[in-house]
Amino acid sequence: MKRKALTKRQNQAIETRNQIYDAAIELMDRKGYENITIAEIAKKANVSVGSFYHYFKSKNDILVEIFKRGDDYFAREVAAKLGTESSPKDIVTYFDYYARFCLDTGLATDRQIYRPTVKPFIKKGRPMLVILNSIITRGQQRGEISKEMSAEEITTMLFVFARGLLFDWCLRDGKYDLRARMRQYIKRIVSTIQAQ
Repeated sequence: MKRKALTKRQNQAIETRNQIYDAAIELMDRKGYENITIAEIAKKANVSVGSFYHYFKSKNDILVEIFKRGDDYFAREVAAKLGTESSPKDIVTYFDYYARFCLDTGLATDRQIYRPTVKPFIKKGRPMLVILNSIITRGQQRGEISKEMSAEEITTMLFVFARGLLFDWCLRDGKYDLRARMRQYIKRIVSTIQAQ
């Protein structure tokens, strides 16, 4: 089924929403989430405060948008690049994309989302989780991944670990190569869940 082309007004709305989002991310990266106001975001985005509220209910919705964009990115781009290798290799590649996304989001913004009060991480059915779960399920069906734990348990375990590493990276002010460390550690963890 062919998608209908967007109208000029719809494209302008998407552009305005993206301007607001990009301005908020830039300000968060420079000043920190707690230190910016909606008025500053609106000014940086060249829109009115009313326009901000048209697209986002609150400053917190910017954080929610980060999760949405991460899920969209994984569903649209990352999932298509996985599945040609063994499942253990795909898991390592998956978390390389995860580290890249976090680097693109920026250290200051990551510091805001890697907190216990930010709940979208554990929302069931998120595309990020579904994609990883399907890699693990495929690996179990092929005999590459152990069946001692369910695919869901392994998915949870890997994400607990990856979020912990991201938290550590934030604590250490991004002083190490996140992608290299993520690859190194995920490879080690994956070796413990491979079928013998």
